[in-house]
Order: sequence, then structure tokens, then C-alpha cells
Amino acid sequence: MLTLSDMKARASGTPGQSATLMAGIETCPTSAGLAAVKNPSTELVIWQREFPRRFRDWLDRLDAASLPDLRILVEPHDLRRAIEPLLDACGMPACDMRDLLVEDIDDLVRRFAEIARSEIVDIRLERISHDACWKFHRDNVEARLLTTYRGPTTEWVQMAHADQALMEQQDYEGPLERLGPYDVALFKGSCAGPNSGIVHRSPPIAGTGQTRLLLCLNQHTVSSPDPWTEV
Repeated sequence: MLTLSDMKARASGTPGQSATLMAGIETCPTSAGLAAVKNPSTELVIWQREFPRRFRDWLDRLDAASLPDLRILVEPHDLRRAIEPLLDACGMPACDMRDLLVEDIDDLVRRFAEIARSEIVDIRLERISHDACWKFHRDNVEARLLTTYRGPTTEWVQMAHADQALMEQQDYEGPLERLGPYDVALFKGSCAGPNSGIVHRSPPIAGTGQTRLLLCLNQHTVSSPDPWTEV
């Protein structure tokens, strides 16, 4: 069975240490490095990584209708028991590649809960074929974790260009950054403090025939669903 240990980091450097990319932005070669987001001067940490080619091929071959589109509020230790029946219900076939997906989500939920000091995590695993969140924005949260398993990835702008992107929106033609495939991004939101929050957006894909599979992790808020309980 293929496990997360089969994945290779794209970033170079000593494991557990982050390298400065630009003001307020850091990259890291392991999930442990995501904790750098807690540094006062850090607004975004990106874990650069790769998945096995056959995982990408498997996910790309799946019919879009069998991709999950779910939201649950769950304690990290309950993630697997909560998500497996939902993947069954949407028609995602059980196999070693699905096991790898669940293992990765489990690892990210545990890491996010540790960093955010949250006993329960709001999890969205979304099937997206429209222009969701296409406007440049800052998240109204303290922190949010994003990774894209299929399709175009999240776009963001450096802090120096944030105001311009927010003002111009679709007319913005300034520098634009994109996460790499499978990159994990831990963003600070506007609730993290004054002048906090990376400006970003979902890539516009309406009419392209593409379908994204996006994982989004948040702390518990008033808009979260009821906590998951085992039936």
C-alpha cells in the first residue's frame, strides 16, 4: 500500500526549517514547517510537495460526479470514521489511492488542529466546477488551510500588491502567484490582527470543463455545521 512517506518534497533545505521566499511568505519542506505561520511577521506558509503520478492519474480519471462535495465539523481523531461513509456515498471507489487521500486529509487535519489550537476542525472537501470565490479577498478568519488535489490551484498576490488587486478585481493585471499542484498553504486571515490576511482567490474556471477538488480547513465558527457524531 502506498503511504505518505512515498511522497517527495519539492522544496530544498533542512527538514523542519522554513526558507524566506518574500516578505511575510515562507516555504517549508515538511508539514511541521507550517507552524511558522504563528510567527508575528509571517502571513502565509506554503508546504511544497509532490504526490505520486498514479495518484494524479487516478483522480483525473474519476468522473467529476463521483468527487466528494462535503462539509463536516469533527474532532481530528474521528476524521477517518466520519469521512469514509461520505466518500462511499458520493461514489468515490475504495482503493489504495483513496486510502492515500484519506491519510493525507487526516494528517492535515491533525496538523491544523495542533497549530490553530483547535479541538475540532471545520472541514470542506469541495467539488468545484464554477467560479467559486473568484473575487480577490482576505479570509475573515484567524487562519485557513488550503490544498488542491485536482484542477487549477489557488491564486494569491504579494502583500505589496494586495490593495491594487482588491480594488481592480477582474481588471487586475499585476503580479499573480499560484500554488503548485498539491501545495499546502496556511493563510493568516483578517482576524489574525491589524494588516493581516493574504489576498487570494479561486481560479476562474467557469466554462472550461475543469473540475477542482479543494480541501479547506477552518476553526469552528458560528457558520460551521453541527459536530459530527457516529450513528
